[in-house]
Amino acid sequence: MALDNWFQNWHPTFFQQPLHHDPIHNSTGKRLKNPTNLLPIYFSLNLLGSEHKNLKGPSKVDAHFPTEWKSKELPFHNFKDDLPGEEYDYSLPLRLSSQPNEHYSSPHVDSSTFEKSIYTKKHHNTDETYEDHHKLKALEITGPFKTWYRWKTLDFAYPSLLERSKAIAKGDFVVENNLPLGIEVYKDRIFMSMPKWKPGVPVTLAQLPRVPKEESPPLMPYPNWDWHSEKSCDLITSVFRMKTDICGRLWVLDSGKISITTEEAKQHCPPKLLIFDLETDELLDKYIFDNSFVKEDSLYSNIIVDLRQGDCHDAYAYMADVWRFGIVVFRLADHHAWRITDHLFYPDPLAASYQLHHLKFEWMDGIFGMALSPEGDFHEDRILYFHPMSSFREFYVKTSYLRSDGDHDDGDAFKIMGESRGPQGHASSSVMNQDGILFYNLVSRDSIGCWDSRKPYKRENLGVVARSRQTLVFPNDIRLDQDKKQSMWIITNRLPYYLIEGLDISRINFRVMSAYTDEAIKGTICDPNVHNKSTYLEPPIDEDCY
Repeated sequence: MALDNWFQNWHPTFFQQPLHHDPIHNSTGKRLKNPTNLLPIYFSLNLLGSEHKNLKGPSKVDAHFPTEWKSKELPFHNFKDDLPGEEYDYSLPLRLSSQPNEHYSSPHVDSSTFEKSIYTKKHHNTDETYEDHHKLKALEITGPFKTWYRWKTLDFAYPSLLERSKAIAKGDFVVENNLPLGIEVYKDRIFMSMPKWKPGVPVTLAQLPRVPKEESPPLMPYPNWDWHSEKSCDLITSVFRMKTDICGRLWVLDSGKISITTEEAKQHCPPKLLIFDLETDELLDKYIFDNSFVKEDSLYSNIIVDLRQGDCHDAYAYMADVWRFGIVVFRLADHHAWRITDHLFYPDPLAASYQLHHLKFEWMDGIFGMALSPEGDFHEDRILYFHPMSSFREFYVKTSYLRSDGDHDDGDAFKIMGESRGPQGHASSSVMNQDGILFYNLVSRDSIGCWDSRKPYKRENLGVVARSRQTLVFPNDIRLDQDKKQSMWIITNRLPYYLIEGLDISRINFRVMSAYTDEAIKGTICDPNVHNKSTYLEPPIDEDCY
């Protein structure tokens, strides 16, 4: 395909980023002219991440480049990962374990009792964590992560066994074709998406209680069964990801595509954005994408929401087209939307080859992971950090540029961040917490990575908070909750196995896990208190293919 012209003029691989300045004003990257449209040439992985805003008002910490560094006492040490068959030096302690909780048990809960009443808001001591208040016990421990749910295969809370049997007989429910991909958490609920990669996926958006009642429960359709049908484009068709906001709304990005990995793949309905009220589960708003935003093979697979100062009306959604390399910006106030493209949204051919354990494959996924910097006193603007899935690099842009509905022809708006993540540095979804720590899923390394945005973006400063070849195989999505003691939530799903050779339904394939963000980074290079003599030195300006 047409990969020749745009990638030979690729940006210089490093940029100077003085310690005490906003990174936006310190780049030597040059923008290419509009590249030739590039169609996806391989099966593509569609995984993504999102942002989390500072829910408590302006940040007490400048999450970008503060003028004063604190706590210089702690020494910095290099820790080498000695897992068999791996050769990555992450320069931090890896607290890795996979320890099942043998005492975990709970009775089966019939789906008919799965009512909204289980999500009733609980009032409790604000200094007490959610886990402590509900006396939760994890199924497994993987470093700082705890496993709350796990499945060999998914099932759904049908109204009756007869309805379930009918769905199976008609091919509406094919057990092995259902795979969870996106995750979101709001108060007492966990939301999961099941895109329609293959036929036989009856529900594309579901919910679970945050307090587990059993290890592998059936999923309850959100908002109810009536919303899940391919008979009308007014209903929910195929969801990859969704995002909650502080105003109690669930923003659902419906790709409209079905049977994506089969010869019958089609754009069954136009992509649309649905906004639900999480207090009533009623639809608040809907936006159907303009035809000009839907290219051949478009796949809208990730969404993040940008609010400022708690203004629920002045909200923007950024939605990524992973296969046709664009971002659609939607402004809630007047339902106006526009599409933005840039060559940095494209996949890097040098990063198209993947290896996950024994599987080797090639994907050409474009812009995928997106994370917003927190609001703060030091910067009125927010920064969108982003990366294509098939890339080892991170990029950024001012959100003021995205939020402007004028011409988007500024050749210097989109920038390259420092060094690459190195070989097999593919990242899917990403989030940045209220303290300016970026977390991202390293899908080719069975790991969760991190970066403290106070420090230059270079491999020495890129940490790993957890890693496991058993419990963290292909961490697909990552989100942040809105608790006072904030947690990151991930879902792992072994997606390449599902797409290439099929899942082994005799083993655990899917997990929902969480970790407190402050505890996860403690003692790693992502901890603001950890540094060495070269931590704050900018990387040299040199060629860095990996």
